[in-house]
Amino acid sequence: MTNQNSGSKFLRVSAQLLLVLVISGCQTSRNYYRAESIPKGLAVIPQANPQEVDLTRLASVSGSSEMIGPGDLLNVAIAAGLGKDDLVERTARVGSDGFAPIPGIGRVELAGNEPQGAEALIRMEAVNKGLYLNPTVTVSVVQKKMNRIRVIGAVKEPQIYELPPNASDVVSAIAAAGGLADNAGENVEIRNPKRGGSVQRPSVAGGSNLPYSTVSDSTEVSGDGMNSYSINLISASVSGTNSYNIQDGGVVMVEKRDPAPLQVTGLVNKPDTYDYPIGKPLTVLGAISKAGGLSNQLADKVFVIRPLANPGDRALIEVSLRKAKRNPKSDLVLGPGDIVSVEQTAGTVFLEALQLIRVGITGSAGIF
Repeated sequence: MTNQNSGSKFLRVSAQLLLVLVISGCQTSRNYYRAESIPKGLAVIPQANPQEVDLTRLASVSGSSEMIGPGDLLNVAIAAGLGKDDLVERTARVGSDGFAPIPGIGRVELAGNEPQGAEALIRMEAVNKGLYLNPTVTVSVVQKKMNRIRVIGAVKEPQIYELPPNASDVVSAIAAAGGLADNAGENVEIRNPKRGGSVQRPSVAGGSNLPYSTVSDSTEVSGDGMNSYSINLISASVSGTNSYNIQDGGVVMVEKRDPAPLQVTGLVNKPDTYDYPIGKPLTVLGAISKAGGLSNQLADKVFVIRPLANPGDRALIEVSLRKAKRNPKSDLVLGPGDIVSVEQTAGTVFLEALQLIRVGITGSAGIF
């Protein structure tokens, strides 16, 4: 019975060998290519990983943490003499225009100064108006104005964060949210509340000459009254622009990558569907390694079936494993949705036939 089964398997393997010999070299599809000669439009360009890019160049140039800004609540004390009755102490909030109403003196522009500088400005204004001869002024920040910014998308801890206005930039917002997640893409959308007039923002130097997309040329206003624009982290970090600031009530949305998985099939030990790696190039040899290596040591021919732009259209790319091991240019870089099929050849069928003969004669598996 064992010999009959072995004979049947041998006939089946022989039929496979005949089929391989018949179809070998008959790839006539208009979308058939070899790995070394695929057109540029079909080649996969490895995408950069935003997590490996220096984003510090996008951070705003922050002033001192003691610097007074719009919205800060100040405590102002003015003493005309040594007695308690000569002391005037009030709170004052800095307006959006940078001026603060100082009791008995009037509006004084304090934003952009540290408390010591604000004290000198108030003292000078009081003397100029003839209100005091030589007053002692003390200014302290009671409460700093904070911007509430929502960070969502591909970050580790998406939620609402409070950031000081002088550090409300895209990098600080992402850092507050724990940094970029593993599936983060290159693009970030920033939405700021519309507060009259157009929002000025920088464009990326170099424009279309850069290998990645840049910010759009115009700010769009969404249906909810938010000014919205997008930046590309890779391009922006190259240009070093540091003016991507976020206003109070703004939203930062980091793009999520969700690439189609890879399928590895044929003469491999673990044929299966595998996640496409984000930000890391994967070649044919790497995909076969993911699939547990070759199940037939004589396997050499690999077909990569690549989806094209038109639905249903596919390209067939032939890769030689022997060439790929010798020359990196022959080791095709894979893209999302690719199917990697390690094919039967005359050599692999012959090896399987020898293994079956070995089993039939000795009852043991394999000859290698």
